[in-house]
Amino acid sequence: MARTNESLLQQEMLSWIKRDQYAYLATLDKKQPRVRPIVLFYVLDRYFIITFSGDSKVQQIVSNSAVEVCVPISEDGQTGYLRMSGNAKLCTRIEDKRDAAEFCYFFDEYFRGIDDPDFTLIEVFPGEAEYLRPGETYSQSCQLRRY
Repeated sequence: MARTNESLLQQEMLSWIKRDQYAYLATLDKKQPRVRPIVLFYVLDRYFIITFSGDSKVQQIVSNSAVEVCVPISEDGQTGYLRMSGNAKLCTRIEDKRDAAEFCYFFDEYFRGIDDPDFTLIEVFPGEAEYLRPGETYSQSCQLRRY
């Protein structure tokens, strides 16, 4: 029965994530956490971030793949959040870059194409998630890892 409840919780959590989702990404710069706003793309059941190759988050993920994404949520004037912790990696497959660029609403404003050297694609692999429903006081957790 717990598995069913966890499955329902996962479905509710993931229903908050849109295709182009404003969120916050935390990485580690040596031992110092770094947080910045991002657009998280949910494409074909995968999570992507598009960024500039020279951006500090790229080197931070290469050095330490541990990340956390926080999606602030609100409903009826109440706030909550969805936090997903896991790992990230740079994605170099042309097919993945093409799919992600197609779904990125701002891609053409910043990049000349999927082979633009300034374009880096990051894939996020969430493991554990914490969810605070808007207006509630206590959060709930579950695993999001795909098997």
